[in-house]
Amino acid sequence: MKKNQLTALKNKYYSNWGLLSKMKVGMAFMLLGTSPVVMANADKSNSDSVYEINQQTGLTLKGVVKDVKNEPLIGVNVLIKGTTTGAITDLDGAFTLNVKKGDILVISYTGYETQEVVVKDNSPRNIVLKENLTELNEVVVTALGIKKETKALTYNVQEIKAAELVTVKDANFMNALSGKIAGVTINSTSSGVGGGARVVMRGTKSISGNNNALYVVDGIPLPNLSSTQPSDLYTGMGQSGDGIATLNPDDIESISVLTGAAAAALYGSDAANGVVMITTKKGEVGKLSVSVSNSTTFSSPFVLPEFQNTYGSETGEYASWGQKLVTPTSYDPADFFQTGFNVNNSISLSTGTETNQTYFSASTVNARGIVHNNDFERYNFSVRNSSDMLNNRLHMDLSFMYMRINEQNMLSQGQYFNPLVPIYLFPRGDDIAKYQTFERYNASRNFKTQYWPYGDQGMMMQNPYWITERDKFNNNKDRFLTGLGLKFDITDWMNISARLKYDGTKETRTKKYNASTAALFAGSDMGAYYKDEVSTTQIYADAMLNVDKYIGDFSLKATLGTSIRDMQYNYSSLGGPLQSTANLFTYGNLNKNSIRLAQNGYHDQTQAIFATIQAGYKSMVYVDVTGRNDWSSALAGTKYKNKGFFYPSVGISGILTELLPIKSTVLSFMKTRFSYSEVGNAPQRFIPISTYRLQGSGFPETQTYEVNPNLKPEKTRSYELGLNTKLFGNKLSIDLTLYKSSTYNQLFNPEISAGSGHSSYYVNGGRIDNKGIELTVGLEQNLGQVNWTSNLTYSINRNKIKQLMPATTTPSGTPVEAMTEMNMGGTDGYRMILKEGGSMGAIYVNTLKTDEHGHIIVNLISQKVTADPDNFVYAGNANPDYTIGWRNNFEWKGLTLGVVVNGRFGGVGVSSTQAKLDAYGVSKASAEARDNGGALVNGQRIPAKDYYQTVGGGNSGICSMYTYDATNIRLAELSLGYNIPVNKWVSWIKGAHVSVVGRNLIMFYNKAPFDPESTASTGTYFQGIDYFMQPSLRNVGFSVNLKF
Repeated sequence: MKKNQLTALKNKYYSNWGLLSKMKVGMAFMLLGTSPVVMANADKSNSDSVYEINQQTGLTLKGVVKDVKNEPLIGVNVLIKGTTTGAITDLDGAFTLNVKKGDILVISYTGYETQEVVVKDNSPRNIVLKENLTELNEVVVTALGIKKETKALTYNVQEIKAAELVTVKDANFMNALSGKIAGVTINSTSSGVGGGARVVMRGTKSISGNNNALYVVDGIPLPNLSSTQPSDLYTGMGQSGDGIATLNPDDIESISVLTGAAAAALYGSDAANGVVMITTKKGEVGKLSVSVSNSTTFSSPFVLPEFQNTYGSETGEYASWGQKLVTPTSYDPADFFQTGFNVNNSISLSTGTETNQTYFSASTVNARGIVHNNDFERYNFSVRNSSDMLNNRLHMDLSFMYMRINEQNMLSQGQYFNPLVPIYLFPRGDDIAKYQTFERYNASRNFKTQYWPYGDQGMMMQNPYWITERDKFNNNKDRFLTGLGLKFDITDWMNISARLKYDGTKETRTKKYNASTAALFAGSDMGAYYKDEVSTTQIYADAMLNVDKYIGDFSLKATLGTSIRDMQYNYSSLGGPLQSTANLFTYGNLNKNSIRLAQNGYHDQTQAIFATIQAGYKSMVYVDVTGRNDWSSALAGTKYKNKGFFYPSVGISGILTELLPIKSTVLSFMKTRFSYSEVGNAPQRFIPISTYRLQGSGFPETQTYEVNPNLKPEKTRSYELGLNTKLFGNKLSIDLTLYKSSTYNQLFNPEISAGSGHSSYYVNGGRIDNKGIELTVGLEQNLGQVNWTSNLTYSINRNKIKQLMPATTTPSGTPVEAMTEMNMGGTDGYRMILKEGGSMGAIYVNTLKTDEHGHIIVNLISQKVTADPDNFVYAGNANPDYTIGWRNNFEWKGLTLGVVVNGRFGGVGVSSTQAKLDAYGVSKASAEARDNGGALVNGQRIPAKDYYQTVGGGNSGICSMYTYDATNIRLAELSLGYNIPVNKWVSWIKGAHVSVVGRNLIMFYNKAPFDPESTASTGTYFQGIDYFMQPSLRNVGFSVNLKF
């Protein structure tokens, strides 16, 4: 515990020093004076670290303890061996102890090597303790940015260092965490470079609310900046990255992931889904330090369907059910994709004195996707200054961040504006080169128009090259974050702090459809133009009183505070078909009779008071108690608007190796912990009050929902039991967590009788349970001269819908029937359906007609099968049964090798892409069936064309025939680097590191025709479905890092 980190202890003595000698929080001993420094020998065991000091008997010995950086160590334990007499160092690292000649002083401090000192005289000396990196003394950042010792935690917190984020860079750094955190499912979106990420912790809990994790930067929650997600087979164009994708990963010091409700309880109604705590870098004391880095990666499609090139198409037909080609066509849909790239350049500067430190960084990301004109740019600037004033009692932290993001043509899936639909299905008897000249001069219009003689084929097809070149979706974002933090030290164990942060984002979205774009989209043969303006502003402020004090054998760490979070959102849109001049994208050229106007917004505010207390006894037992009361503006109109909602949490942990005589050379450390918590999820805004929406006519609706004054937030009650173990001298660590949560007060909106005068009714009900296991195993082992570090994560979650909506009655007396099943949407062949006794993520698919034995019915005369499109059966769950991540790092003489293998086991996915490939006869399977004399059904061959056009028919096919096991195992990351000893030749270069890197290099196992870890939507539903998704990316590249 250093002076600028932890509370001082002055001349406090523990009563039972026999027990304290066993404490993992060891305390070091220093002797005051000018004698030579005594330092522990890291190559010797503690028993060998004995130093003799000449001293007369019955004298007072004084000392000062410092670390190798000359920082005083506070709370160091000094014990006269074999007695209960001892002392601990104070604020200045000093102590006084009565000793006699021949006494042996045992000096221990967590994270430092224990020393034994034989007393011979009272000469004052300075003693420096060397760090023991295998000790369990890590400090992690928890909720609200409060730092706590790892061993004192009563809940699971997993910390990720910055190196894990920047070794193999991604435009959205959250994708770099996949497989590295137990209990967290991370799916990258299929919208290409710069896209969002779906991050779900410990299973989906809410039926109608958000299930993604909360992001927090330096203790302050960020607003949710995600865009509207696809939920059908049509949309997916014009996507945008989420808010977290705007951050520069080079500015991040570390990430703490709070997967459980107890860990995140201080965030109250925002904490139900877990928290990603991001701590950014500060300036450091010392001379100016400069870091420059470049990361360049090249991308290509990772998983594609298998196509055929041996059967052609009839003239004028788009489907490829023609004769077998004499010479296979050279057409390959994979040729449509270009080589993407991601170039990331970053520079950072750090400088500072003991009382003032400054950090500055700037970075650029210039990337293009694998589809032409899918581009992404990001520019980041960051400045942070930390200063100490008033004799180091007042601490100020100023920060400023600016992000500029430009996105173009971000496509995730669907029929609309998706070039992959015509590319994948393109007739194999035609020449794609004819259509690469996507526009031709139209003499009647005196300008070029789209060339595409095939029409839309009922799937809204256009010339694929026209889509990429002439239909543009652009998003431009400017984001500003400005923060001020003040902390005043009242005493050496008490301080008050206050923080204020402004987070503002302004976004402009434009859609420009050139003349001759399909009429469904443009609405005019002149083209169309739409412009959206979006602004999101959040102001957050809090104030806290913090206490960190030792009282005899007890330690107390407490925080009492209040916060306010105010958010405003405004959206406006204006656009429509163009009127008179083709491709003139201005408001003045809009067709005034077809203009589409939209405007909405909201103003949310949450006020809270909170408190947390952690009490410890002899650094062996800890008790955590947390409480928070929220007053949310979403509760206006309910009877709880003044009372708010209270969210409690309690936890206890005990270090068994200190409490029991079980510590040995095998068992180095063991801690058990238990916690219980309640957190919430605020209801949707506006619904507790009558709201009449304006219609297109400009007049409000005459009927709305019936108000329910008893609406409550969703509430999640969570239990967590954990065991943290270190074995074989801390070489092997095992962290095991068992959890169970129940989420009540789900929000439902059933329709009610029109005779009631209302359209629907909002009501609480239902319960969703999640239970699971989080396991992390770490190994640090030297293989000769090779340093090997290995980490394994294992996660399993079981979700169950215990109850949906029970029968109820509205305040006006209208009866409402119970809900035991809910259709959450999908396609004509795929649905996500919730049923009591089932689970979130359940997928149901339609089928072919079968007999009583389950065999597919084949007409004996026509040899055809028959679809049963309205008969939906359970196919499986979109969520995995369990996931495993295994990462290894090897270091040898400056060489570094990093390998990450991720595995997802169980769950299912549906590929409607494959269904349409089969229906159009362009899949490898359809060609093989023709080669073999027909499709194999019930052990017999039947005509391939009829079969595949039936099972692949409709908009999305008969999805029971296209359901796949989602199990997959991949080489997720690979890096090979070398630390060049350039400082030997150029003194002003402190370090240089070069590496070759890769992501998604090898798919070891995957039966699906798409990447099951890719998703078109970051929402709760429309998961496990592939409808012409953009393929996930394989990335290969290099990075260079220089330090000056």
